Amino acid sequence: MAEQSKSNIENKTQLDHVIYSRDVVHKHSKATQNILNLCIDYIDYCKRAFQEGNEVIWTSGMGTDSSLFYSLGIIPASFTEIGRLCSADAVVLAEDFFQVPNETCAMVKSDLGEFYLQRGTIANRLFYSSKACEPYNVAFQLIEDYGYDVHVMDVGFGPKKASQDRIDNIKKHYRDEYIKAIEWAAPGRYDPEKLRSELIFYNKIQRKIRTIFNLRAYHPTYIGSLPMMLLLMGNAHYFGKPLEYEATLDRLIEELSDLKPGEYHDEKAILCWSGARGQEFNIFEAIDEAGGAVLSWNIPNNTVHEFNTEIDPIDALVEFELGDLISGTSENASRYIIKDMEKYNATGVIFYAYLGCSFATIDIELKRKYFKEHNIPGLSLIGSFDVGTVTGQVTTRVRAFVEMLAKQRKESKTA
Repeated sequence: MAEQSKSNIENKTQLDHVIYSRDVVHKHSKATQNILNLCIDYIDYCKRAFQEGNEVIWTSGMGTDSSLFYSLGIIPASFTEIGRLCSADAVVLAEDFFQVPNETCAMVKSDLGEFYLQRGTIANRLFYSSKACEPYNVAFQLIEDYGYDVHVMDVGFGPKKASQDRIDNIKKHYRDEYIKAIEWAAPGRYDPEKLRSELIFYNKIQRKIRTIFNLRAYHPTYIGSLPMMLLLMGNAHYFGKPLEYEATLDRLIEELSDLKPGEYHDEKAILCWSGARGQEFNIFEAIDEAGGAVLSWNIPNNTVHEFNTEIDPIDALVEFELGDLISGTSENASRYIIKDMEKYNATGVIFYAYLGCSFATIDIELKRKYFKEHNIPGLSLIGSFDVGTVTGQVTTRVRAFVEMLAKQRKESKTA
């Protein structure tokens, strides 16, 4: 594998790209290799844990539900990851067996197909917040007929402008829904101090990730854009192994801290990635190879927002959920992105959404308009969750965009 050339990796699967990144691109970093190993093994680990008698529940894998289930002694398996390194058969099955329209989000189809294909061998309980995605709401109703126990947390977004009474009612409803979820998942086992401990641990992990962000700004080529994105994906579920994930972050901090000034600091066009967590992994390779580096991230895995550990833990979940950056308007998120880009001297932003996701495509269009008004170059990409390589046309657009930014950066330094 170490001898595999760039041309040989061009038409491989997502898993091949991760293995190539581990064995070839990042053989200099044991911490990065371990992050990639955790990612590769995550869903198989959850599957083994369930088969060995451990409690596992499928969740979004984000901060609130992951922390809650860990406090109950339950491993959170992220349902968005069951299809990320899966077989292409899952999407075909969703379209043919479940008659899901072709234009439906491939991420939902991939997960739906995998839950059907792997039924009986994986955990059969699933927790879901109804506010996240309507196609998922429908998909999870379908799998209930195939042995899955699905609990839906019936909540919505808080309105942008609301009276205090309205806000208080929303918070009470959220709290009631969390209590229902606890009784469904682990009746009689809730311990507020265990949950508080998990929230404290989550906050600690986010601070370590932010430390990595800051160190990477001085050594942007030490860890590539793809493993950095995968590291962020585990910021709440920890790939099912919290202590190993934390130890890996500690090792990466140590590796970056030990580098000398100027090491792994090639001249790069610094970018922000905004939107979905890209599934077409050779886009990230195209960014790095064209002279770019993604240092600013605006994806569902938010590392800025922390839990308030001084209040009741369930109230802390509610406050976190309603105050999370990804729950805000596109304009609010855009203001944060610009501030983060300024911190890392990023000069352009890539907006990414999955084909068939109406929310994300509208969201990135609103953000693109906002950034255009602020004279910040942006590239909008509509990608697919299907297993396989991205088209040459897309990678050509990415390379051209990054090369343009790199040229502008070089010219500004010589002017």
